[in-house]
Amino acid sequence: MSRIDLTGLRADLPIGAMAAFGCLRVCQRIERLRESRLSWERSTGTFHAVLWTKAETSREDLIAELVGDVGNATTRRELQWSEQIKTASPETFRLAAGEAIEQATAHDREPADWFAAFGSELALDDGNIRPTPFDMSVARQKFLADARKLANGLSSAVGKSGQDLYAEALFGPWKYQDDQHSLGWDPSTMKLGAFTYKAPTAMATGGVRAAVWLAFESLPLFPCFYAGTLQTRSFRRDGRTVSFCWPVWNPPLSLSALQTLLGWDAVLNPASRVDELSARGVVAIYRSTKFKPNKYLTSFRPPEILFERAADAT
Repeated sequence: MSRIDLTGLRADLPIGAMAAFGCLRVCQRIERLRESRLSWERSTGTFHAVLWTKAETSREDLIAELVGDVGNATTRRELQWSEQIKTASPETFRLAAGEAIEQATAHDREPADWFAAFGSELALDDGNIRPTPFDMSVARQKFLADARKLANGLSSAVGKSGQDLYAEALFGPWKYQDDQHSLGWDPSTMKLGAFTYKAPTAMATGGVRAAVWLAFESLPLFPCFYAGTLQTRSFRRDGRTVSFCWPVWNPPLSLSALQTLLGWDAVLNPASRVDELSARGVVAIYRSTKFKPNKYLTSFRPPEILFERAADAT
């Protein structure tokens, strides 16, 4: 297989891991990149993602394919049914999700997978859908409308080209010069007033546009379920504390193997499962807790390591 080191996608940021997962998922839509696999490599105190493709693929080839794919995003029906998840009524959500399920086939169920990731009509907030915990949109932000706007900007970029935007996201370094909100997924972009030289509301938004989009593309890997309250794959609840947990592993995994790994309960509670984790090639597990720096914003905190295998054991 052909190896591409995605040195910009670090495991020690929620958005970095999500973007790596999203990149693998997008590859399955692209004929040339189908059956790609994903692994992680130790580097400079953390891990970076590695993409493995069946056909010989260069960095430029990968970027070109991803830019071509994002050009189709704004017309995808799973992104068109509403401007915002959390303001949708159960009836609106149920109707749109039902249509996606009816149109799903054994070979194409992607829209249905998206709706499973958006939330559940059984879990409500003030009569509306309670969205996925990845939806931290506030004020004028609109989770789905903003995603369409982001995709459109990547496919018709002004200034930086789409190729440049993807190159920065995939291979680094991340310069955080794009006017792009990181949706709460990148703790390093959270501006806390006590630690900034002026009011955060007066400071420009800086993000990495293609990384945010690739992270958004990972959402179907995290379906939501109703079990008295909303439950989401890879999220752990301890009382009122909600945390996102994700694994890092050595052997290249297919998309279906990744889905299985993300759903494994040992990833949420690794302390008593160390031998099992090591036997399956897991070398680390990170956790980021959601928090509210004020009454409006929500973000992931900087991650902590729940489990790490010694470097000489890999």
